[in-house]
Amino acid sequence: MEKVVINGTPRTELGKKATRALRKAGNTPCNLYGGKETLNFYAPTASFRKLIFTPDFRVAEISLDGKTYTAIVKDSQFEPVSDALLHLDFQELVDNVKVKVAIPLKLKGTPKGITDGGVLETVFKKLNILALPKDIPSVIEVDITSMQLGDIKRIKDIELPGVTILHAPSNPFARVQIPRAVKEEAAPTPAAAAAPAAGATPAAAPAADKAKDKK
Repeated sequence: MEKVVINGTPRTELGKKATRALRKAGNTPCNLYGGKETLNFYAPTASFRKLIFTPDFRVAEISLDGKTYTAIVKDSQFEPVSDALLHLDFQELVDNVKVKVAIPLKLKGTPKGITDGGVLETVFKKLNILALPKDIPSVIEVDITSMQLGDIKRIKDIELPGVTILHAPSNPFARVQIPRAVKEEAAPTPAAAAAPAAGATPAAAPAADKAKDKK
């Protein structure tokens, strides 16, 4: 897992006035919980950019009061108009405690069904999982090269040792759709469906026609 170093400073003053002063000075107030105690600290807002504004899964390595804590972002608050970062909540990663995280899903390869005219449809950009810190992957990769026209990949098709995926096993995450043009091309025309097969014996005349011949 990629780590982003955050050099934090313990907060000695709490309350709205102190919080406004921190933000005005270019800092973001934060909480760190999940370990032995809850810690209040702040750090320069710019130091969180690589942690917040990215589609990748990254872990924070927080240096605080002579100690280092490994943590993940659990909640973030932004100013509704300017979209400025206002506050961050971190959860400390403890070796024997499972945590819930969202991990990017990467589909690897080009399905064979695409070369045959199909269209790839994806459902998830990230998957929610539950795992111990040592088992958390940076990305979940799934090879979809073998997918044919009409094939569907479901959550139950993903195997990750030590990881519980928090989505229904039957949920699809990728499918190769068959476009209407491809369906129409593959379907037989009405004339072709009605035409008798080569060498086939003509159907017997109706009983009424046979009766007329006898007369």
